[in-house]
Amino acid sequence: MTDDKIKNNISTQKPRLTSSVIVKYNNKYLLGQRNKANMKNKWVFPGGGVEFGETLTMAAIREVKEETGIDICNINLFKHKELINVPGNYHSIVFFFTAEAIGSAIYTKDDISEASFFTIDEIKKLDILPSVKDILTDRGVWQD
Repeated sequence: MTDDKIKNNISTQKPRLTSSVIVKYNNKYLLGQRNKANMKNKWVFPGGGVEFGETLTMAAIREVKEETGIDICNINLFKHKELINVPGNYHSIVFFFTAEAIGSAIYTKDDISEASFFTIDEIKKLDILPSVKDILTDRGVWQD
């Protein structure tokens, strides 16, 4: 992206509010493989944009269900993180939640091409976004 395009985006773009969920089931964590151009094929926590009139928690529940078919319970806000990649046209304030899965039957559509529950050791072998490692480290479950 050229400097002029970056400057134009900065003046017209607004940060996006998103909810992302660290879903646990039987000591494994739910990750999905992105099917969008931005970070395509990277493994991420399920999540996405908060819609107008929707709470952060409602968005978390909806996004997990939409992307993986999984229902969740025991939902708690863990932390928020601002992620900025201006050349990549990405600026989000992500609210990370923890939750437990109700069942493990997964189906995917659109935004996620594949999803599964993984142990930490299995996650370490995947092509993940750096934020996945950061959040799992902050949770105290990822140790190098």
